[in-house]
Amino acid sequence: MNPLLSEASNSIDGGWILGIMTLIFFATFLYWAWYAYAPAHRDQMEAAGRMPFEVEEGPGSENTGGAR
Repeated sequence: MNPLLSEASNSIDGGWILGIMTLIFFATFLYWAWYAYAPAHRDQMEAAGRMPFEVEEGPGSENTGGAR
């Protein structure tokens, strides 16, 4: 047998583990996408999307942006 083919067949022995991991990651991605776009979570996702643009005013907060 060709040594290259022999080595390739030896490396495929653990391929089922990679297949299971791929299915788990794909299922996780599908769940995440469903959760993010589900109508029940729309308000929560919109609030999280606005979070970087919100400015908190209060004791100890410094306004580092804008003109003085």
